[in-house]
Amino acid sequence: MSCSVDSLKFTASWRGRIKEAKLQVQISGLQLEGCSFDGNRLSENQHDSPSVSSVLPCYMAWIPQNAYGPYSPEECISLPVYTSAERDCVVTNIDVPCGGSQDRWIQCGAALFLKNQ
Repeated sequence: MSCSVDSLKFTASWRGRIKEAKLQVQISGLQLEGCSFDGNRLSENQHDSPSVSSVLPCYMAWIPQNAYGPYSPEECISLPVYTSAERDCVVTNIDVPCGGSQDRWIQCGAALFLKNQ
């Protein structure tokens, strides 16, 4: 890639490989707290849901700023990815499909992290 990092944006996809990406990685093992995710959209936890759940593997890549990416901004929320459940250190933010109503997921404290402890 012969372009500056300023001309790129970071994206994630649970819909399969990212068409606009020249190079991508598949990430697994992310944990989600505050809600559930089925690979298509976020959903509220039920009274018997675990407080933390594993997220399905996804593809991540840097793509050109002007590329569309796998999701429209209206259907996603940018969730922080922390190193651990203590939420001390943010690694990055990734857009996760939520079906709209981003405020609901902010209120429930939705966040991703790399490891439980």
